[in-house]
Amino acid sequence: MEEKSILLEVIGDTMENRIIDFLIEGVGIDYTKKDIAGGCDISRPTLYKILPKLIKQGIIKPTRKIGRVQMYSLNAENEKVKALIKLEEFLLKKSFDEVEKQKVKIRV
Repeated sequence: MEEKSILLEVIGDTMENRIIDFLIEGVGIDYTKKDIAGGCDISRPTLYKILPKLIKQGIIKPTRKIGRVQMYSLNAENEKVKALIKLEEFLLKKSFDEVEKQKVKIRV
């Protein structure tokens, strides 16, 4: 897996958080289990254990079926998800502000 996201640095790099982070990055897009496992760098058997729990908590929702393949996406209406999206927005803004400060220091 590439460098950890800002969100994972703060909330911790667990399998569940990797899945949520991956789906936050692609909010509004639905994915197959294979896509999610590949995007999170976790095995499919591990995903199959975790996914039902995240669905039960309302964090992930099944969206549509393409043939026999079930698609999943982040449930942006879930309060926990809303809070995590806000946290990521805050962290990204803070990170960009730090980069801008560094640019200003370099110019001076």
